[in-house]
Amino acid sequence: MSCVFCNEPRSAGEVLFEDDRVLVILHEDWAVRGHAMVVWKAHIENVADLTIDEYAHFAAAHHRAERALLDATGADRAILLKLGIATPHLHLHVYPVSASLDRAAVMEIIDGRVRDAFDQALIDELRERLA
Repeated sequence: MSCVFCNEPRSAGEVLFEDDRVLVILHEDWAVRGHAMVVWKAHIENVADLTIDEYAHFAAAHHRAERALLDATGADRAILLKLGIATPHLHLHVYPVSASLDRAAVMEIIDGRVRDAFDQALIDELRERLA
Protein backbone atom coordinates (compact mmCIF):
# COMPACT_ATOMS: atom_id res chain seq x y z
CA MET A 1 0.00 0.00 0.00
CA SER A 2 1.26 3.46 -0.87
CA CYS A 3 0.94 5.94 1.99
CA VAL A 4 2.21 9.50 1.73
CA PHE A 5 2.78 9.74 5.50
CA CYS A 6 4.79 6.52 5.55
CA ASN A 7 6.73 7.07 2.32
CA GLU A 8 7.10 10.83 1.75
CA PRO A 9 5.55 12.87 4.58
CA ARG A 10 7.45 16.00 3.52
CA SER A 11 5.53 15.99 0.24
CA ALA A 12 2.37 16.85 2.20
CA GLY A 13 3.71 20.24 3.26
CA GLU A 14 6.27 21.98 5.46
CA VAL A 15 7.41 19.92 8.45
CA LEU A 16 7.24 22.23 11.46
CA PHE A 17 8.10 19.71 14.16
CA GLU A 18 9.22 16.10 14.31
CA ASP A 19 10.15 13.63 17.00
CA ASP A 20 10.40 9.86 17.02
CA ARG A 21 6.60 9.33 16.99
CA VAL A 22 4.86 12.36 15.54
CA LEU A 23 5.12 15.03 12.85
CA VAL A 24 3.46 18.43 12.66
CA ILE A 25 3.09 19.45 9.02
CA LEU A 26 1.81 22.74 7.65
CA HIS A 27 -0.54 21.50 4.93
CA GLU A 28 0.49 22.39 1.39
CA ASP A 29 -3.02 23.46 0.37
CA TRP A 30 -3.01 26.76 2.33
CA ALA A 31 -6.82 26.52 2.53
CA VAL A 32 -6.47 28.76 5.57
CA ARG A 33 -3.38 30.40 7.01
CA GLY A 34 -1.95 27.82 9.40
CA HIS A 35 -3.81 24.69 8.23
CA ALA A 36 -1.67 21.98 9.78
CA MET A 37 -1.76 18.27 10.51
CA VAL A 38 -0.55 16.28 13.48
CA VAL A 39 0.59 12.95 12.03
CA TRP A 40 1.39 9.73 13.90
CA LYS A 41 4.48 8.26 12.24
CA ALA A 42 3.55 4.58 12.55
CA HIS A 43 0.96 3.44 10.03
CA ILE A 44 -2.28 3.11 11.96
CA GLU A 45 -5.71 4.54 11.20
CA ASN A 46 -7.40 5.34 14.48
CA VAL A 47 -6.63 6.99 17.79
CA ALA A 48 -8.06 3.83 19.37
CA ASP A 49 -5.16 1.90 17.81
CA LEU A 50 -2.72 3.78 20.06
CA THR A 51 -1.83 2.70 23.56
CA ILE A 52 -2.79 5.15 26.30
CA ASP A 53 0.83 6.32 26.54
CA GLU A 54 1.03 6.79 22.77
CA TYR A 55 -2.25 8.69 22.82
CA ALA A 56 -0.90 10.97 25.56
CA HIS A 57 2.08 11.73 23.31
CA PHE A 58 -0.18 12.41 20.31
CA ALA A 59 -2.48 14.60 22.41
CA ALA A 60 0.45 16.57 23.80
CA ALA A 61 1.76 17.18 20.27
CA HIS A 62 -1.70 18.28 19.16
CA HIS A 63 -1.99 20.63 22.15
CA ARG A 64 1.40 22.23 21.43
CA ALA A 65 0.66 22.56 17.72
CA GLU A 66 -2.80 24.04 18.22
CA ARG A 67 -1.53 26.58 20.75
CA ALA A 68 1.29 27.61 18.40
CA LEU A 69 -1.10 27.88 15.44
CA LEU A 70 -3.63 29.98 17.33
CA ASP A 71 -0.96 32.29 18.72
CA ALA A 72 0.91 32.70 15.42
CA THR A 73 -2.20 33.28 13.29
CA GLY A 74 -4.23 35.28 15.80
CA ALA A 75 -7.17 32.94 15.17
CA ASP A 76 -9.92 32.57 17.77
CA ARG A 77 -10.52 28.84 17.48
CA ALA A 78 -9.29 25.67 15.89
CA ILE A 79 -11.51 23.43 13.79
CA LEU A 80 -10.33 19.80 14.06
CA LEU A 81 -10.93 17.12 11.46
CA LYS A 82 -9.91 13.47 11.37
CA LEU A 83 -11.16 11.62 8.31
CA GLY A 84 -8.60 9.21 6.90
CA ILE A 85 -10.57 8.72 3.68
CA ALA A 86 -8.01 9.84 1.10
CA THR A 87 -5.10 8.82 3.34
CA PRO A 88 -6.00 6.09 5.85
CA HIS A 89 -3.17 6.96 8.25
CA LEU A 90 -3.76 8.65 11.61
CA HIS A 91 -3.54 12.40 11.14
CA LEU A 92 -5.53 15.25 12.64
CA HIS A 93 -6.17 18.42 10.63
CA VAL A 94 -6.07 21.68 12.57
CA TYR A 95 -7.66 24.72 10.91
CA PRO A 96 -7.12 27.99 12.82
CA VAL A 97 -10.12 30.21 12.04
CA SER A 98 -11.99 33.29 13.15
CA ALA A 99 -14.87 32.77 15.57
CA SER A 100 -17.00 34.92 13.26
CA LEU A 101 -17.01 32.35 10.43
CA ASP A 102 -20.26 30.56 9.79
CA ARG A 103 -20.62 26.88 8.88
CA ALA A 104 -20.61 27.59 5.13
CA ALA A 105 -17.32 29.49 5.34
CA VAL A 106 -15.73 26.74 7.45
CA MET A 107 -16.89 24.09 4.98
CA GLU A 108 -15.32 26.05 2.10
CA ILE A 109 -12.02 25.94 4.00
CA ILE A 110 -12.29 22.24 4.82
CA ASP A 111 -13.26 21.42 1.21
CA GLY A 112 -10.24 23.37 -0.07
CA ARG A 113 -12.36 25.80 -2.09
CA VAL A 114 -10.39 28.76 -0.77
CA ARG A 115 -6.69 29.40 -0.62
CA ASP A 116 -4.64 31.75 1.52
CA ALA A 117 -1.35 33.29 0.44
CA PHE A 118 1.89 31.40 1.11
CA ASP A 119 3.62 32.94 4.13
CA GLN A 120 7.25 31.99 4.78
CA ALA A 121 7.32 34.22 7.89
CA LEU A 122 4.49 32.13 9.38
CA ILE A 123 6.41 28.93 8.67
CA ASP A 124 9.50 30.32 10.36
CA GLU A 125 7.51 31.53 13.38
CA LEU A 126 5.74 28.19 13.80
CA ARG A 127 9.01 26.26 13.61
CA GLU A 128 10.43 28.51 16.32
CA ARG A 129 7.35 28.12 18.53
CA LEU A 130 7.44 24.32 18.16
CA ALA A 131 11.23 23.93 18.57
